[in-house]
Amino acid sequence: MSPIGLLICTTCFGLTSAGHGMQVCRCEVYKPYPGVDCPSGFHLCYMCASSVAGGTGRYSWNVCEVCLKFNRKLASEHGVSLPLGRHSIMNGYGIPISATKRIQEEAAKDLLHFLDVAGSISDWGALQARVLFESVPSWRNEPYIKLDRWEAKFHLSKVKATSRSVQMFKDYLRVDDFKELLS
Repeated sequence: MSPIGLLICTTCFGLTSAGHGMQVCRCEVYKPYPGVDCPSGFHLCYMCASSVAGGTGRYSWNVCEVCLKFNRKLASEHGVSLPLGRHSIMNGYGIPISATKRIQEEAAKDLLHFLDVAGSISDWGALQARVLFESVPSWRNEPYIKLDRWEAKFHLSKVKATSRSVQMFKDYLRVDDFKELLS
């Protein structure tokens, strides 16, 4: 279920409430809201860009349910998964305070690598949103697209949505077959 009233900015492909709520896109000035971890935490799925993901909490997922389920399947079948949780802890990264200095330094390197990968996945999502947007020529001159209109346009049946997720993961990982990840 999508947050009601959000729009997709066709400049940055972020979600905005256009001044009628706390959600702002990258083109707008960020405003903190006391007691809310991520006031602008909704966004398009970072893998398929076809539906909303995220939320206002720090423990939100950066992908839709279909992509999240596929990521879990990828982990169980191939031992590989992408860090798709907003918080590092959701992805198994943290710096143990009581550990030795060497372990803390290793954990810090792992955390920095996680941040690089998370940034790459976010950029991938923006690129996929642009690709979807450009696939609808009639939207070319619209500064905003209503989120419910976007999701209706790119909605697929469960089976086709899973196929789209599989392809997005293959494209992001640059593989034709997930077995390539094992070598």
